[in-house]
Amino acid sequence: MNRKTVILFLINAGFLLSACQKNTDIFVPDAGQIGGPDTSWYSTITSTMPVNDVRNSLLIDTYKDSIQVGSNTSYITAPSGLQCYFPANCCVGNTGQTITGSVNVELMLIKKKGDMVRLGRPTTSNGRLLVGGAGIFVRLKKENNELQLVPGIKIQARYTEQPISTQLRLFNGDESNAGAFNWLPNTDPNNTFTVTPSYYEIQSSHLRWFGSDYFYDTTGISRVSVKTELASYFTNANTIAYTVFKDFRSVVGMYGDIGSKKFTTGLLPVGKAITVVVISKQGNDYFLGYENTITAVPSSGSAPMQTVSVKPVKTSLGDIIAFLNTL
Repeated sequence: MNRKTVILFLINAGFLLSACQKNTDIFVPDAGQIGGPDTSWYSTITSTMPVNDVRNSLLIDTYKDSIQVGSNTSYITAPSGLQCYFPANCCVGNTGQTITGSVNVELMLIKKKGDMVRLGRPTTSNGRLLVGGAGIFVRLKKENNELQLVPGIKIQARYTEQPISTQLRLFNGDESNAGAFNWLPNTDPNNTFTVTPSYYEIQSSHLRWFGSDYFYDTTGISRVSVKTELASYFTNANTIAYTVFKDFRSVVGMYGDIGSKKFTTGLLPVGKAITVVVISKQGNDYFLGYENTITAVPSSGSAPMQTVSVKPVKTSLGDIIAFLNTL
């Protein structure tokens, strides 16, 4: 090898080494690839955990409008068909001060099971299964401060649906537990739920969530809890799960059990068609899994516990929402 050839070889080798070093400097491994996926379950869910990204990304916007609060009744009809009537001088601030003038109103009417999943509004009351009619959300705000109704004042909400059900009763939303929304039967005799041949009418002194449901009759029937079987990295820190009934409007939250590392329901009626839905966020990716089955008590084992295996796959957020709209 002559001297000129040797020099050219050394120059080319130097360029190759420099390029390799440059690529090494900018290489960043994918999140989770060095230590593996996080399989930890937590007794406290914090605001920075991915499960909150899942919940927030599924939220549905309220319908926004405004009313003039003063000596006259105001009303709004939302695109959903929900009609709300607000009596004169109906609002007070958080310290009891009288509110007049323009007030911002947020409204929502939900009837779809997929919307109940998206908003985290299952149809259960202290663990008992409800069959849902509709959920209604009403919020009043002025200058970004949430308002209350004057004591004794009731708003009126109307919505239509066919066929009309005479079984429905008034329930109020309990938001005291951020991780497990609950419906409670209305106990205020001044609040009413009226069924007419063409619409439902609610008189409510309760703002935010209220609506119509009835208890599913479990007298004398077999019941079973449903739990998920998932890969170990789907945890309560990054995943939500629901059991959705196919033949009636009921959605049950599946809550993380740290001991078994499973998502589990309370007792559900046996012999009913359900879909177990799992939604997760791993790194920057969303995952969706669902499994259709029939509730059944296992032939072996002392506890009435049915295990459903679900295998979530990477899915765009848009496709997840489209699937929920089919429930």
